[in-house]
Amino acid sequence: MKKSMYKNLMLLSVLLIAACGTSTYITGSYKAPGVTTVSYKKVFITVLTANTVVKQKVETGLAQYFNSKGIATVKSIDVFPPDFHTSGNDKNKDTVLKGIRQAGCDGIFTVALENKETDTHYVPGTASIYPSVGVAYYGTFGTYYRYGYSTFYSPGYYTTDRTYYLETNLYDVADEKLIWSAQSKTYNPSSLDSFLQDYEQAITQQVIKDGLVATAAK
Repeated sequence: MKKSMYKNLMLLSVLLIAACGTSTYITGSYKAPGVTTVSYKKVFITVLTANTVVKQKVETGLAQYFNSKGIATVKSIDVFPPDFHTSGNDKNKDTVLKGIRQAGCDGIFTVALENKETDTHYVPGTASIYPSVGVAYYGTFGTYYRYGYSTFYSPGYYTTDRTYYLETNLYDVADEKLIWSAQSKTYNPSSLDSFLQDYEQAITQQVIKDGLVATAAK
């Protein structure tokens, strides 16, 4: 019986660990007509959020990722002041583009949160019943009650699931046209680092699938 209980606990632990992981999926993508592959020398990265902590964390993570692929980057947090969004200056397209062009960028990579869903639900408790034959602690009610309640009963609890819907766009600085776009869904991110790892992998796979990048020269 103890062996069976141990296996059940191990299985539960594995399921809980798996449930804590971040999952990002591409739900759709678009490539502008006539676009084959693109190769930008320097990409301007901007995360469209007023949350400066998230903005800095995600832009820095993406910049490091782009740099690891041999692509130079400029982060919006290094070009525009922290109050750029709250001041309303970000609404002036000419001001934004002037800063991007002065930074020497020829491509713009944007990330924006389109929607967020939160779902809280109750997970009922469970109880395990084992046969009493030959089990010493079943001798009296008191012993059984104390042992059984702490060993066999698992109380219910509330859990909250969070789903984030993001849109990622790539624009050409010269003509300001949208080159490529992808919509993604991230389920229960445990941290920004976890999100970034899954997001980068999902976006990379979609870029390759859409034939947006040229094959590296051998």
